[in-house]
Parts: sequence; structure tokens; C-alpha cells
Amino acid sequence: MIFTVKKLTSKEKKHCFKTISAKAVFAIIGSAIKNQKSLSVVRAGDGEAEILKADSTKQFSGYNKRHKGRTKRLGIKGADIAFLQKNVLEAGNTCTYFAPSISGISIPRYHVYDFFKPRAHYFDNFFVNEWTGDMIKILLETSGGAFIINREYQEIIHNFKENYNFKKKQKIKFDGFAKESWKDNELAIEAAVKSGMQLILFSAGPAGKIIGPKIAKEKNKIVLDIGNTLMPWSTAKPENIKILIK
Repeated sequence: MIFTVKKLTSKEKKHCFKTISAKAVFAIIGSAIKNQKSLSVVRAGDGEAEILKADSTKQFSGYNKRHKGRTKRLGIKGADIAFLQKNVLEAGNTCTYFAPSISGISIPRYHVYDFFKPRAHYFDNFFVNEWTGDMIKILLETSGGAFIINREYQEIIHNFKENYNFKKKQKIKFDGFAKESWKDNELAIEAAVKSGMQLILFSAGPAGKIIGPKIAKEKNKIVLDIGNTLMPWSTAKPENIKILIK
């Protein structure tokens, strides 16, 4: 989480007041799981800001200026910048809950609010960092597992099984799709829908965020954009705090 201290404008204060806390986000998502009501969450930060600010007439390679090979790793190599911008905007504007980085209030390179349609409320982008292993575990137990969309989904699934100590009688199920780039968006959507699983956790790069709201068009799909925090989620060590599931 990155912040600076500054005097906030009235608009920036409104963004703060409209941001739902990480624990409240947990409650909303948990309720959707119990009610079997589809929703999607899309997050946006400095990576998306860099794409949205880029010259749409040129090939995008901005990420590689700071980290060699990052453009390929994030699955956007070879993608037209106008296509990337369209996908990012559509994802943020059509998802059930949008989670822009609140760091953008004080640091310009994280600011994405003005690119998207105004919302009555925003999810705290940092819920992925603030949820504890126990919170993640209870969502997995309540939903009966998760479908993982990520290039390294097999390792992530192995980690979840290794670190979360699920009881055999719970029959927690995992499956996934190895997402490589923007070119396999439709295949990822199809795999998630066909899986029959309720909870979908994905890390698909900026051009892959659009899969979230598209998967959530189906019944009983809770689709969360976890981003590069997905691997750390899988290696968390829940303390096995007793939590009542109603």
C-alpha cells in the first residue's frame, strides 16, 4: 500500500468516503456466496493507469521500460494499445464492484478514477492484501473450493492444498486454467463456466480483466480479480481460528 500525506480536495475526500473497507468487502462477497448470487470484482492500479494514459496510436511497451519482459509476463505482448484500453475500461465499467487503487488519491501514477464511470461505492483495492489466511480459507470452505485462472494455476492449487489443511470430509475442490495472454480470454471464460464451480479467482493481466464480468453473467459465479497476490494467497498460513459458518 503506497501513500503520501497531502491536503485532499473535496473530490478526493468523496472517493475516500465511498470506499468500502476490506472487511466489509469480505462480508459482501461472503453473502453473495451464501445467496448464490453472481458478482464480479475488478481491480485497477498503476499498471492499468499506464495503459490508459498511453498513446493509442503506438505499440505499447511501457512496462518493459521498468521491468524487462513484464509486458509478456502480464499477457499483453503484441496487443494493440487501443484494444488494451477498451478491455480495461469495459472491465472496470461493467463489473459488479470496481476497486481502483486508493493510492491514486495521493500518488498520480496510481490514479485511475477519472478514466471510469463514477460509482456510488468502490471496493478497497487492497482487500487482497488485508484479508488473512483464515478469511480466505473460510470463503474457500463456504464455496467448496475455487477455480483458478492463472498461468501457474497448478502450483497455486498445490499450495492451497498444502497450506490450508482442509479436512477430507469437506471435499474442497480445485481446478483451473493456464492463462497465458489476452489471446485466450474466451477460452478462460469457457473453462470457468464449464467448471461448474462457484468461486473463480483470477490473475489475468490488464487485458484479461474483462473475463471477470463476462464469467459473472452466468448464474452463481463469484469472480474475483486477485492479481499478483494470488500466489501469496496460496502460501498463506491460516491460524485455523474457529469461525462460525451460517
